[in-house]
This record gives sequence, C-alpha cells and structure tokens, in this order.
Amino acid sequence: MIEKDNKKLFRMNEVIKAVGITRRILINYEEHGLVAPATARNEHGFRYYTADNVVHIRLIRTLQNLGLSLEEIREYFDDSGELDTQIDRLTQLRNRIDRYIAHLRLRQANLAEQEVLQVSLPEFRAFCRPFHEKTLAQKTAELRDCYVEAITNYALDIENKMCIQMPIDEPDSGMYVIPVTAESEGCEIKQFPAIASALCIYYRGAYENFPKVHAQLLAYAKQHRMTPHGFFRNIYMEGPPTHGANKDAYLTQIALPIKFVTVEP
Repeated sequence: MIEKDNKKLFRMNEVIKAVGITRRILINYEEHGLVAPATARNEHGFRYYTADNVVHIRLIRTLQNLGLSLEEIREYFDDSGELDTQIDRLTQLRNRIDRYIAHLRLRQANLAEQEVLQVSLPEFRAFCRPFHEKTLAQKTAELRDCYVEAITNYALDIENKMCIQMPIDEPDSGMYVIPVTAESEGCEIKQFPAIASALCIYYRGAYENFPKVHAQLLAYAKQHRMTPHGFFRNIYMEGPPTHGANKDAYLTQIALPIKFVTVEP
C-alpha cells in the first residue's frame, strides 16, 4: 500500500487478496469496463486501486455470485433506469433461496405431526405422460422411466421437482410430470399455471401411505370450508436417489389445490 494525494492506494495483489479473487478475474472486470484503477501502470508495471475500488469490486463479485452476467452488472452500474431484467433475476433468485431455506428447515423439523400448511405452487413447464389404473410399483417404475426420457430429450428445470398429479376421485390414474426448461417444446410438453392456494403436508415416510395423507388433506379442507380443486400433486423432494431403500426417510410434498367456500349473508 502507498499513499498519494492523501489517499491510500493498494496494489493489485493486495486487492485480490482482500476480495478473494484472482488476478485474471480483476483484469477481466477492467476489460469489461467495470473497474477503473486509480492510477495507470507506473514505470514498475504496477497499477493502484483506492478503497472505493475495493468496495466496488466486492459488489461486482456479489452480483456475479447471485447469477448476473458481467454485461448485466455493467447495465446495473450504468443506472440507465432499465433495471427490470436485473430485478426479475434477483427476484427469481430470492424465491429460489426461500425454497431452499424452507427445504432445509423441513429436514430439521419433526415431521411426525404432519402439519397441514397453506402454500402457493409455482408455474412451470413439464414433460408429461398419462397413466391409467397403475399400482404403486408400476407408477414408481414408470415415473423413473419418464425421468430418464426427459433427461435424454430435454433440459431439466432444476428449480422444480418431478411429481405425479392425479384426480381426487381416481388416484390410480393421472399424469407423470417431469419439469423441464421454459424453452422445451414437444407434443408431451405441458405448461402448468401457478396455483395461488393449496393445502400441503410435507410427509416423511413410505409411498404406500400416500392415501392416508390424501384423506387427511381432504378432511382438513372440509373442516375449514375449503373446496378441493380437482387433483392431488405428489412432489418428490427426497426419495430412493437420496435415501436408497430407507423408506422412512423419503420426503414428499403432497399438495391439494383449494378454493374457499363463499358463505351467503
């Protein structure tokens, strides 16, 4: 560090050590017009940075770690008023983080009580295939086959989990649902709208007990004057890939879309 014009200046090696980046990354920021050193190279080949530069570089790194590209970060600093893209990206990220936090809290919680929650379900696009009058073993095997087919032909949506959706009154029939990216196209691709309100139970245990959980959700809806909205959705959060044959550890979000009953005065 040196001092010039009453300002403390830092060499590149001091900056990269303080911020936790490499020399190549810092040069890349400069090449993209994101960072301007306080001084040009001197006769010894050094260039210097102010404390404000260090703060600025830390912010660039933070935005980059949040998923923004260098071009998006440059637009962010331009302060042109065209920040909708960045706002959308960060909002999506915040929602993703909220889901991960909720998932971790569920893993910590005692799920034996099977608390009924009211949640919203996100919009997503998926590779789908209907099934009719299948046993649990058949559904489990065919869902895995659909997942393999989706991997082969599409890019998966990593934000949403695969699920089975089935009519309330016909639980042995329904649809295998494998979320894929928004750009996916095909005759077996379906767009699922967001659901504003659904009852759900985060159930930890064997898949054989799903009918009991479905019945619990229906009873809760009736007790609280809510009308079920057509189907159950079993969303597989942790299963055989994570816990092997330990069925007691499987974690499934079992959801029932609902609407409230309007009571006439």
